[in-house]
Amino acid sequence: MQTDGQLIATRLISLINEQNLTINRVANLSGMKQSTLNSIFSGQSKRPTITTIRKVCGTLGISVHEFFDFPPYNEVEE
Repeated sequence: MQTDGQLIATRLISLINEQNLTINRVANLSGMKQSTLNSIFSGQSKRPTITTIRKVCGTLGISVHEFFDFPPYNEVEE
């Protein structure tokens, strides 16, 4: 089972690729350092902050809700 950090990194990569962007471009557009995003993708950042996720979502033109709308986050636990 993947960690939250790994799931978030995978989701970010997917969304960035869907919009034909680069990590550098997203960092520039969101006003973040590229090293911040690189640490998410490399696994150094185990739990990215909601502030970071909000900035990326704003840049990608999606809501935080849309960001987390993927398995396993949108599955109901029993």
